Amino acid sequence: MIPLKLRLHNFMCYRDPEPLDFRGIQLACLTGDNGHGKSALLDAITWALWGKARDGKRSHDELIHLGQTDMEVEFEFELDNQRYRVIRKRTSRGRGRSALELQVFDGEGFQSLTESGIRETQGRIDRLLRMDYETFTNSAFLLQGRADEFTVKTAGQRKQVLGEILSLSLYDEYEERAKERAKAKEREGEELAAQIAEMDRELAHRDEYEAELAQAEEDACQLSKDRRAAEQELDGLRERHRDLLNKKQQAEELARRVAQGEQELIRLEGQIKNTEARIESYEATLDQEADIEAGYSKLQGAREQRDELDRKLTRLVGLRERIAELEAALAQAEEELTVQRRIA
Repeated sequence: MIPLKLRLHNFMCYRDPEPLDFRGIQLACLTGDNGHGKSALLDAITWALWGKARDGKRSHDELIHLGQTDMEVEFEFELDNQRYRVIRKRTSRGRGRSALELQVFDGEGFQSLTESGIRETQGRIDRLLRMDYETFTNSAFLLQGRADEFTVKTAGQRKQVLGEILSLSLYDEYEERAKERAKAKEREGEELAAQIAEMDRELAHRDEYEAELAQAEEDACQLSKDRRAAEQELDGLRERHRDLLNKKQQAEELARRVAQGEQELIRLEGQIKNTEARIESYEATLDQEADIEAGYSKLQGAREQRDELDRKLTRLVGLRERIAELEAALAQAEEELTVQRRIA
């Protein structure tokens, strides 16, 4: 693991310092008086990666800068020519909450590798680094005052630490894989041997199978001839079927035309009946010709009398209007005469 960049926010004695860029640094030495935050920078790295700092017994909230309620550490590093970033956050508000993110750089930006929970994400980081906090503090990072941490461990613990440092667990994994592949190959060999034995048993019946094959080929030849004959018969049946369909269509057309003819015949018979009734009516009318002519003469005479009466009525109305005018004039003259008499 090669450190690349470290950014702190409210972590221990740091509020918001400038990000620490490790790129281009081959060998570094942190110097300064006690309490100036040298170890805090290394604590920030271990807290970001494993959520532990110093002796590993401090609570998260004790690492938050005095007077603040939240902190965050962002650590960027390179591993196996791949660039990663871990962001761990903590807030002491309420019951307190933590957050952990793991990201990988794909050439354009960081993509999330974060799992569904903090525990799962932490497990992925441990698998990625191939070590946990204890292994790191006993190998690459020696805590202040605990340089003999590795030497005081038991033989089994030292073996475990060395195994994790040297990735000896990979060889155990390779051994398990090799055993599994060997078992798979063994099973595959047994299956092949069984198949070969089955083939040998089948070869023992070769003459019988060849005789059956010859008979099957003869049967197939006969079946092929029968099939060709059946296909010819089927073609003939299909031709007959097409002819029958054509005749059926012709019969249906004739039936339709007959039905139309019957409907037309019924319609014409109705027209004939109507025409005969009208002829009978006309003949009955012709039988009354003399009466009709006499009635017509009377009608003409009545019309002439009506015209004459209309003329007389017109003259009568004119006379009545004239009489009314004369009566009005007479009444006016009498009134004037009465007035003159009164004056005289």
